[in-house]
Amino acid sequence: MTSRSKNTSQDKGLVLVLQDLQASAPARLRSKSSDEAAQDYCWSALVLSAAFGFRVSPGHHYYLYWVESRWTLSLIAPEEWGRRQPGPFVASCELRHDMTWALSFDEGVAEGSETHAALLRYLEGIRSQLESSGSWNAVLREGERHLPYQQRVLTTALSSSLRQSLALSGQAGVPLSVPLLSKSLTAPRDLA
Repeated sequence: MTSRSKNTSQDKGLVLVLQDLQASAPARLRSKSSDEAAQDYCWSALVLSAAFGFRVSPGHHYYLYWVESRWTLSLIAPEEWGRRQPGPFVASCELRHDMTWALSFDEGVAEGSETHAALLRYLEGIRSQLESSGSWNAVLREGERHLPYQQRVLTTALSSSLRQSLALSGQAGVPLSVPLLSKSLTAPRDLA
């Protein structure tokens, strides 16, 4: 293989990556306070930490489950599983056009359940991450290398969305204020 044909093959892969990044570019951005951004970051990071191997699209619904001590995102709604549901249903998730996630938690996630405890551990980890980072720039690292490809692309889009929304509000470089985040980073009302 000549160096020219080798580079052409590598360039094709790069083109696909660039296409994926362009397709996941945030749209319909609006100004967000630091608290709003913290809430969006918190729940979006939960979804992006889930196992899934498919492409997601803005405006569509997906389903978050707690399966064998890990988060799993599925295309299949709880009522479509029948008796074969892989684990407890946690939330219905929608990817917004600004590349943040909206979650509607299931009423079945009861206080004292394993799923409830897992959500509280997750929230404590996010709170700790935000407290130790000191600024949004430190939190919004793009493309975490340990994540699978789709999640890295979406993490890059989330980072871009929150950076731009915070810039629109004039809070792009504002250090995180943990007391202000306390309301944003509590469990959903049915979990607390």
